[in-house]
Amino acid sequence: METLKRLINAEGEYRMRDQTVERFIGLMEEVKLKRNQVLVPYNTVDDNVYMIKKGIIRTVYFDGFKEVTFAFALPGTIKISWYSYYKKLPSFNKYVACCDSVVMKITKAQFTDLVKESHDFAQWVAAVFTDQFFNYEKKRDVMNGDARERFEALIANRPEIMENLSDRIIASYIGVSPQYLCKLKKEFSHRLK
Repeated sequence: METLKRLINAEGEYRMRDQTVERFIGLMEEVKLKRNQVLVPYNTVDDNVYMIKKGIIRTVYFDGFKEVTFAFALPGTIKISWYSYYKKLPSFNKYVACCDSVVMKITKAQFTDLVKESHDFAQWVAAVFTDQFFNYEKKRDVMNGDARERFEALIANRPEIMENLSDRIIASYIGVSPQYLCKLKKEFSHRLK
């Protein structure tokens, strides 16, 4: 429970009181996922709120021709299918475990009830979502430029992605073929050790 408390308090800039954190944890259910297991499939309504406890979850969308990795969620990250949560629409994205992972699940009803009951929790939620919106914009800034620049940004900003994921997933994330990624890895091998 201490690890989960630490992860919750590291998410966003607002720190909840211990009793609020414990109430939140008490409402969550642990879900274990194997590598490549889908947490939220495409075109399903899943309005649950998830927090990554262990592992890495990737966000994937289909661009009409292939699946594209859009983002990663690491331990402590809150993950929501916004289409389902906000409008009860089928999910546009798919959420997949990149490795054996553990996520904590809370239903939308429990989550929104806690927001209504606890000003402390509501402040934390606002801080977490603001932080996520900031990071989406930051990603567009950092993961910009040509393939080499995107690869360099990934090495500098997300080394855990480079260390734990397959070349296929990394190539999808930076928008190159696996063969070109191999060439980049050779070119930057001195920085990957």
